[in-house]
Amino acid sequence: MIETASLRFHKVKHCGLYKQLGRKAEFGSFKEIVENVKNWSSHSNRLVHNTCTYEVSADADMDFLETYLVSAKHESSTGDYVFATWNRTHNSGDSVYGLDPSTAVDSVSKGALHKGNLPAKSIPGYASYFWLIPSSNTIATITFGVPRTGMKPFAYWLESFIRAESRYVRFDKEDKFLGYAAGTSAPNPDLHPRFERSLHRNLPKRDIIIKYRSHITGVVRRINLTRTKAAHLTVLEKLGSLMGVSSQTSNQIDVPLTYELKYTPSEADLDAIIKAYEGDSSTSNWEDVGFKFPASNAFGANQIEWLSKSYAKGQASIDVAWVVPGQLLDMQVLLNTLTKRRSELVALFAS
Repeated sequence: MIETASLRFHKVKHCGLYKQLGRKAEFGSFKEIVENVKNWSSHSNRLVHNTCTYEVSADADMDFLETYLVSAKHESSTGDYVFATWNRTHNSGDSVYGLDPSTAVDSVSKGALHKGNLPAKSIPGYASYFWLIPSSNTIATITFGVPRTGMKPFAYWLESFIRAESRYVRFDKEDKFLGYAAGTSAPNPDLHPRFERSLHRNLPKRDIIIKYRSHITGVVRRINLTRTKAAHLTVLEKLGSLMGVSSQTSNQIDVPLTYELKYTPSEADLDAIIKAYEGDSSTSNWEDVGFKFPASNAFGANQIEWLSKSYAKGQASIDVAWVVPGQLLDMQVLLNTLTKRRSELVALFAS
C-alpha cells in the first residue's frame, strides 16, 4: 500500500554517559546505544509492558505518559534501524485503540490491538515511528497524516534507557546501584545519561529570516491543542463551551489554532523564538511559526516564511503494510522500503 510519509530529521548531538558538563561521552555513542536497545528488546522474548524505561507518578510535571517499545528492526547492510513506540494516552472514547501489553516486542499482531471498550490491562495510545541512522548521527520521525511525531517522549525514553537499562549500568547483588562501567572497569557513580538532538537545518531559509529580520511585519503561530497535554485541557473545555459542545466531547478532539501578532521582533526576540522552536521536540508537523514579510521585496522572501522550512524535512510516497490500518505499521516492510529509497530520502537532510 502506498502512503504519504512526512519525515523530519534530527541531528543527534549527545548520546551516552557523561561527566558533569562533559562534552565527550565517557561510555556509549549513538551507534552503541541504539544497538544496545535492539539487543535488549529481543532478550528473553521481552514483553511490551516491560519496555517502559521510566515511571510516571501522579504528581509528575510531564506532558506525556508512559512510552513502550513495540518494535526494533535492524538493516545490517546500512547499519540503520527502525523503532516503533506506543505512547499511552488517557482513554477518551470509542475511537481509541489499546495495545495488549503482554505481547512480545516485534510480535504485535492485529489481535493485540483493540478499539473501544478496551480490556482493563490494555494500553490506550498511538504509535510513533523512528528511522535511526547511526552513520550520520541522525533520527527521522515518520508520520502518516497525523501531527504527533512522538519525539519528545521517545527522547525521554531513550535517555531513561541509558540511565537504567543500558549495558553500562552496574548493580550489586542486592540491586543497589553502583555506577556505570564498561567491561571490568570499576563503576563510576558520577556519570550522567544524556541524549540531546536538534533539528537538521536548511540554512538558506533560516538565513533569510535572520538577515531580513527588520522587514518582518508580523509573527504567525500555529499550535495544536491536544487532550494528551494537561495544560491544554482547560482551553479545550473553554472552546467546547463557546461552541456549545460538552466537555466530554471537547476532550476527545485535537484542535488546531492559528493566531498572529503584528510586530517586528528584536534580535533577542527572534533568537528566543528560534531556540524555543528548536528545543521543543514535541512540535508536530503542523505546528509552526511564520514570519510575515512585505508581499513585494527585493530579497526573495515569501510573504510568510515558515520556520519549519528552515529545517530538513520532506514528504515521500512510500510502500508500507499495516498491522492495523492507520494504527500500527509492519516495521520490517517499512525498513525494507527505507533501505530501497535510502539515497533519495537521505538527500532530504544531506543536501
